[in-house]
Amino acid sequence: MKLRLPVSALADAVSYTAKALPGRTPVPVMLGMLLATGDGGLRLSACDGDVYTTATVSAEIADDGTVLVPGRLLNDICSRLPKAADVDLELVDDGARLVVGCGSARFTLPTLPVDEYPATVALPDAVATVQADVLADAVAQVAVAASTDAALPALTGIKVRLEGDRLHLDATDRYRMAHKELTVRPTGTVPPAKRGKKKDGDDQTAALVPAKSLAEAAKALEGEHTLTLHWSQGLLGLSIPGGRTYTTRLLDGEFPSLGGFFEGEWPMTITVPVAEAVAAIQRVALVATRNTPVRLVVERGGEQLRIEAGSGDDAQASDRIPAHTTGTDTDGAADGIVLAFNPTFLTDAFKALGTSEAELYVRHPHKPAHLAGRLGDGIDATYQHLVMPVRLSG
Repeated sequence: MKLRLPVSALADAVSYTAKALPGRTPVPVMLGMLLATGDGGLRLSACDGDVYTTATVSAEIADDGTVLVPGRLLNDICSRLPKAADVDLELVDDGARLVVGCGSARFTLPTLPVDEYPATVALPDAVATVQADVLADAVAQVAVAASTDAALPALTGIKVRLEGDRLHLDATDRYRMAHKELTVRPTGTVPPAKRGKKKDGDDQTAALVPAKSLAEAAKALEGEHTLTLHWSQGLLGLSIPGGRTYTTRLLDGEFPSLGGFFEGEWPMTITVPVAEAVAAIQRVALVATRNTPVRLVVERGGEQLRIEAGSGDDAQASDRIPAHTTGTDTDGAADGIVLAFNPTFLTDAFKALGTSEAELYVRHPHKPAHLAGRLGDGIDATYQHLVMPVRLSG
């Protein structure tokens, strides 16, 4: 192998591909990044057994070849090279070492046994295309509600469901729930059905994708270009023009149905400015001790919402923001209502809306509250977020 290419192109491709490198592994070869030349230029690959990344970059190839080198070390080296220069890669010592040369800088990397490296999984069939930026925003909105508790693996995923030209994304950690739907362009290939016997209410064409992986992939591939969604039995992949792909294994387990939580009547609506709500909640939460909620107090006759935390002999704080309240809760009360929430969950929900105004729909202080973003005179019906309340003692 002997080739030359711009440092900026190599550094960008290496940095992207390194996203699939494992943090720790008892198998040293898994820490490698595979470099192979071909008609498309230089192809880079990495995997950790669950996530697979590939990137292709144009290069002046003098001699073809394939090499496996320590991925993180190559990434560190490329990040320190001058971006305006060219870099030379050359295998020496009968393939035992890779020389990385740039200007007066020269690095010699040991190679790893290519024949011990696992084969890269094939990219699944394409099922739909969508604007990359649109998907990245949608995944970010939903991923905030996914669990990080490894003891509940099914809840660490985002449920992905394709119905015609609508892609549905769902996530929950049991204390909050998020649903997003967006328009895509189907390719005509139908997503595969899940294995096993169909149960009542079970969606056989839904995939449960690790939320962390999907969020990272969507963010890494975002831009003003088309993104292709690939789907097979056990795998979901994303790809963009230029040869970058991100493939992840799907999760097993049953994901709860969220539909019923968003349905029904919401007798009380509280409209607030998002930025002011987030700022006030974060200020007041400074006095909230661990697992202590912030309280939203709906007052009679005012166009304000009081936000407070702390009580008794502990530190206390309160703030007010503009608000417009209509309707009553299910007990018929229109004022004096106290809603309590985990401050982090509530601010995450407001931020995820992506709008300047939000509407908080309330049934009862002890039942989930529904947040939606306000767009002009209407509501963003494509994104819904539920937050479970905290029961106040006394």
